[in-house]
Amino acid sequence: MEGKKGNMNDLGKRLARGDEDAFDETVERYSRKVYDLCYRILRDRGEAEDMTQEVFVRVYTKHKTFKGKSSLYTWIYRIALNMCFSHLKKRKAPTVPFDEVEGVLTVRADDSVDHRELEEIVAGAVGQLPPKQRAVFTMRFYDKMTFKEISEAMGTSVGGAKANHHFAVERLRLILKEADSK
Repeated sequence: MEGKKGNMNDLGKRLARGDEDAFDETVERYSRKVYDLCYRILRDRGEAEDMTQEVFVRVYTKHKTFKGKSSLYTWIYRIALNMCFSHLKKRKAPTVPFDEVEGVLTVRADDSVDHRELEEIVAGAVGQLPPKQRAVFTMRFYDKMTFKEISEAMGTSVGGAKANHHFAVERLRLILKEADSK
């Protein structure tokens, strides 16, 4: 991720200067990661696609505000998170109705479960987390970000990121345990 600072810093500097090729490269490099993050938070493919486009419109219009204090990757993630959270506040609807995953979540540990089914189980449970916990869990579990990177992306302390992750994991345990006992 951001241990590879050499060309990442260069890309960020070029983007901040308004280099069109740098913008194209940024979209190419990060669009899939941004889409995945948006989907995991919004839990709707269409909304995630739209949000991904909106994120890169924002990156394009705000490119001069990138100062290089964090990595380009973290800066873009922070934009995406903020936009997703704003969207969720406006939507005010449950992110994933429990009924949609209830049948899938009745799997017992001793049952034979394929990898895809396990992914669905975890995704359904993650979808029930509050937005900030869902975002931290997503960045840590799926995107393998460090707590430092997560804290920068969310604009919080490392301790705050760790606490949100801890609460997310605890809540996931409860969700999965409750679902398993049904």
